[in-house]
This record gives sequence, structure tokens and C-alpha cells, in this order.
Amino acid sequence: MCGIFDVDGDDLDVGYVNIKAGLADPEREMRDLIEGLWAEYEPYADGDFREGFAQDVDGRFWELLLGTTLLRSGHRLLPRSERNAGGGQPDICVLEDGSRTWIEAIAPTKGEAGGDQVPTILPINEGGGVVPVPLRQTQLRTTSAFWTKSQKVQTYLEEGAIAPSDRRIIAISASRFATVATEDPPLIMSSLFPIGAAFVRVDRNSGEVVEEGYNYAPTIERLGGEIPRTAFSGPEFSHVSGVLWSRISLGNLSRQVRPLTIVHNPYAEVPIEQGWGPWDKEYVVSEDASGWVASNIREI
Repeated sequence: MCGIFDVDGDDLDVGYVNIKAGLADPEREMRDLIEGLWAEYEPYADGDFREGFAQDVDGRFWELLLGTTLLRSGHRLLPRSERNAGGGQPDICVLEDGSRTWIEAIAPTKGEAGGDQVPTILPINEGGGVVPVPLRQTQLRTTSAFWTKSQKVQTYLEEGAIAPSDRRIIAISASRFATVATEDPPLIMSSLFPIGAAFVRVDRNSGEVVEEGYNYAPTIERLGGEIPRTAFSGPEFSHVSGVLWSRISLGNLSRQVRPLTIVHNPYAEVPIEQGWGPWDKEYVVSEDASGWVASNIREI
């Protein structure tokens, strides 16, 4: 097995260089953790995974974590020896009962410089202050990542890399802006469904809360014009079975604080079986007399 930290070169991720050097205890701990995960996942990773990891630690760590999480929960993955040698397939393929579930992973960046970029917020002890949570910017990054990978999934289908009967999951990591991404509700919900700002209505006489919820907001504002956030509110993206999302990162691996969340597409051509996968939260959307209702079925 080739070591994941055996890659050398000039154009390497700063995080990769620091973890590889292991000059401090936290970096050595990260290196040991990654090497342990790699020992499990290496037989299933694409041939260029090590080089990709050396250039983008955050992006490839997300795939590495998902792969080993599935393996440790007893799922069987398609080995590299059976994948297309030249690539052209999603990152992970889960095999079971004659079916396949493909997972295409992405860890979006904070975006290009400007008003739509997720800002870097400094802690108070480093000169920062109280600032609004950049909800709009994080929603834009998550929605953009979904759009990019949904187009990729469509291409895989058209090229025959994914069979029409295969399930297709897009896995989005918010690790690069995890500290400003919302968890209640999970940021991904307000990127796929028209969930706007939270509101509370209070009776002026009694002071009691008479209603609370979220405003209907089918679009997200951006500098170049509004974009829709209704991907799972209609059949346009029915080729996507669901979205897996998390804020988990090398800096914080706690699944209690940063759970792995799966969101079902109610219009999916090939739906995900409820309860499938080793995830922490699972949102199923259904319709009743009052409209759409989203429920985390793992809390029931």
C-alpha cells in the first residue's frame, strides 16, 4: 500500500504539508487518524486519490471519512480493481443485494472574493466582534455545490456510468465554513427547499407565542441576481435520490455536534430506502393538508 503522505511536490495543500511534517501534537494526531482511515479505504479509492488529497485535504478527507464510515457499518464498497480505470464514475459505490448506490462528494469553498463569499469571522480574542451569521452566503455555497454535482450525476447517467436503476446521492461537506453553517435546521434544508428566515408571532396583550415557523422563500439573493432553492420541491432534479450533508471536519469530528444528515428527494426517480445508511439524522419530506412537512425520522 502506498502511504497517503508519500506525495511530494511544490503545489501541495498547506494543511497537507503541516500534517505530514507533524511538528505539533495536534498535527501528529491528525496524521495518525488519516493514515488509519487510509489503510481501510485505499482498496476502494481512485488511483489518483493520494495526489488529490495532497492538493485538497478538506475535499478528499470528506470522501475518505464517508468511505470508512460505510465500511465500518458493514457496507460493501466497489473496489478500485472493479472501477473504470480511466475514472468517469462517482467517488463511492455501495454494493448490496444486487443494487448500487453511488455517492458523489464535494466540499465547496467559501467562494470568490466579494459580497457572496462566506466571510472569515475572527474570534473575539483575536480581534473579532459580534456579527450576523452569513446565512445567505453559506446557502449560496451549498446550493451551488448541489447544482454542480447534480449536473455531474446527469452526465454519468447519460454516459452509462450509472445505471437507471442505481441510487444517486450527492454528499456535501460544509467543513470549510462549518463554524458559521447552521445546524437547526440543517443548512442543507434551506438550500434544497424554500425555507426562509425563522419568525415568531407574539400576542401583544398576553405576551404568548401564537405562531412560529419559517418564511416561504423560493430564492436566495446574490449579486448577480436571485437563484432558486427549490431543487427538492419539484421533479426537475428527480435524477438525484438524496443529499448527504455535514459540518464535520478534521478540526471537529464529533458527530453529536456535527452529525451526518441525509435528506430524501420526495421526487426521486430511484428513492433511497428509509433507514438506509449509518447516518445520524434523516429527513423525509411528505405532504399533508397544510403543505410540505419535513421530519427527522431518526428522532421518532
